[in-house]
Amino acid sequence: AISSSRDLKFDGVMWKRIKMHGTMSAANSKEIGLIDASPVVNPLSSLLKMTKKEAKLEGEKKKTKPSEDEDEEGEKKSKIRVKAEDKFGREVVDGFVATEAISLSQYKNMLARRERVESRSKGIASRLRTLAERSTATAAILSAFGFDAGGQQKRDKVAVLTIDGAIGSASAYESVRSLREIREDESIKCLVLRVNSPGGSVISSEAIREELLLFKKPIVSSMGNAAASGGYYVSCMAEKIFANRTTLTGSIGVFGVKVDATKWANSYGVRSDYFPHDNHGAAMSPLVPLTKGMSQNFARSVKDFYSYFKEIVADGRRLSAPAVENVAQGRVWTGGQAQAVRLVDELGGLASAIAYARKAHTRSEDVDVEYWPRKSIRLEDFSEMLSRGTSLQDLFCACAPPSLVGRVDEYSSDPLGRFFGDLDLNRVHIMATIDEAAAVNLILRGE
Repeated sequence: AISSSRDLKFDGVMWKRIKMHGTMSAANSKEIGLIDASPVVNPLSSLLKMTKKEAKLEGEKKKTKPSEDEDEEGEKKSKIRVKAEDKFGREVVDGFVATEAISLSQYKNMLARRERVESRSKGIASRLRTLAERSTATAAILSAFGFDAGGQQKRDKVAVLTIDGAIGSASAYESVRSLREIREDESIKCLVLRVNSPGGSVISSEAIREELLLFKKPIVSSMGNAAASGGYYVSCMAEKIFANRTTLTGSIGVFGVKVDATKWANSYGVRSDYFPHDNHGAAMSPLVPLTKGMSQNFARSVKDFYSYFKEIVADGRRLSAPAVENVAQGRVWTGGQAQAVRLVDELGGLASAIAYARKAHTRSEDVDVEYWPRKSIRLEDFSEMLSRGTSLQDLFCACAPPSLVGRVDEYSSDPLGRFFGDLDLNRVHIMATIDEAAAVNLILRGE
């Protein structure tokens, strides 16, 4: 099935080598033809733009007379396609297939509807802005409902994204989602990546790093108690790395685990049947013993990951391969030691990293600082915190928007009063939600 679908011309010797090799990286798979491409950037949006441009040229061609400049239209289409092929490779462009087919007229209608909605929204926003300019009270009311009625130039922002704890699929998903929102916010001028992690999954760390590669904005890294292994993996591409003197970092290394529970299973009479085609089909099952071939395959994969890790560090820190090898090998360094071997740039905490981001990458140092991932609090959590006798300052930190949490000291005398005072001048930041049945009961009780 693979040979016919991929049009491969492998002989028996080649197939045997592939089976013996077991798992392999995307780069190796591309070399032998198992996959077409592994682009760093998702090409979908660019390919759709290319399709849209080609469709536009087709429409212009229909409007003109058949004898007019057909060669020029074909040349334009060719240039569009060549540009996409240069960026993503011919195999990606040629292999692009839409998931749904719609007619050009349907597509134009969809665009027209969207333009009408956007036009109405702009008209409403313009009228509301005019009202807000006439009355300060109106501006305050509109602000409370989330409408930016000020009209003044927006302040620059610095985003602080915290990666806390072991890096796994859940934390990677949360980080990637936050990074995409930060990337799309034009008012955010710099990202401070706050890492407090001993490491974790290679795949999850790579997912975060791939998202960081898409950033056009400067990135500054701030290390907490630890930023080791996967924590350093995602940090090393920053333009400047800050760490505390006691931070544990480095640990540039990779290890793999294969659980062999066959002896335990045999002692309790536990057996399993499996039907793999070759030696590696059930390699990850704990009830399959570790063979020499499996061991070699695991060792090869770990070695490949380790080499890739060192390449990332060398590129991010602008170090030679021998220099990286001298500080790698899984060794852990304190922040002070890491600075001496050029794994860290400066000693300092989160405040130092934010101060550098403000000074180096914003128009003025008077900027808003947003903390990510966004916090959310349910009505049940709010009630539970009140019943536990939670302090006003802790309650404020749990409910406040990211831009205000960073200024918690300013609210120490009257945290909730000043907090809600600030909210009136910006927008509503707290939403309490309840289920439908509870809402109906409240309405029936007249509450």
